[in-house]
Amino acid sequence: MERADAHLHLFAGGYPGRYGRSPAGGDELTVYRALRREHGIGPALVVGYEGGAEFAGNNQYLARLAATDDWIAPLAYVPATGIGRDEWERFRSDRFVGLAAYLPDPASADTFAGWVANAAGALNDAAAVLSLNATPEAAGRLGPALASLDGCVVLFSHLGLPGRQPVVPSPEAAASQLAPLTGLAPLPHVGVKVSGLYAVSDPADDYPHAAARPFVDLLLSRFGTRRLYWGSDFAPSLDHVSFAQTLHPVGLQGLSPAEATDVFGGNLRRALPSPSNESASRPPAT
Repeated sequence: MERADAHLHLFAGGYPGRYGRSPAGGDELTVYRALRREHGIGPALVVGYEGGAEFAGNNQYLARLAATDDWIAPLAYVPATGIGRDEWERFRSDRFVGLAAYLPDPASADTFAGWVANAAGALNDAAAVLSLNATPEAAGRLGPALASLDGCVVLFSHLGLPGRQPVVPSPEAAASQLAPLTGLAPLPHVGVKVSGLYAVSDPADDYPHAAARPFVDLLLSRFGTRRLYWGSDFAPSLDHVSFAQTLHPVGLQGLSPAEATDVFGGNLRRALPSPSNESASRPPAT
């Protein structure tokens, strides 16, 4: 099965992990290139982030990588206030396939939704991919804005960020926590990434993250296997688990071969606009 990674990060100076250095153990680009050769990963959605001073310039770095590595499908970090049309066009010329926004609360979601109201036409014309790190409270404010992005693919990261769970939640509790997100399931262009399961566990290294299972089950039932996307969350995930462990998220073991093909790569390949989809559809030769 050929994979495609729907969520990873690459930083010029490395992700500053829990021990003050990148948990990848080396230059992140070099390490990830080796991992994708080993595990047959083709295209990868590289999510930009500039939410702190230590991450400044990440968009420029990703633009440089995308110019030389055609398997990289980069998403440019944007603040909740959005960007102007000229900046969006510059991102497009630098091979960005879409945007990444981080919405931790209802106020940031309202701000982002206001920007989308003006930018929807340009984003739809480009068939942009949007990656949203949004809490359930934020997701609940985005319905009308996301409905206007019907020419785009909108992906919520990390199971919709239900938060760390001190115990395995009941199906009813999981449904209640993610109700604002699952309320968006009627929008056919909205999907969810099965990524960052460590962020649900307490402790975070409690692999295979049993506390995430009720959320995965819920998302399977509400969104289906054609709108779930596997992501490694390289390199932050390596603070807590091995890369090999990210390949096997809890709750997906019962998928049929066709369903697994969709979740672990097929859905992302269909989401990526050409030419990124065509040029990066195959894993590298070994």
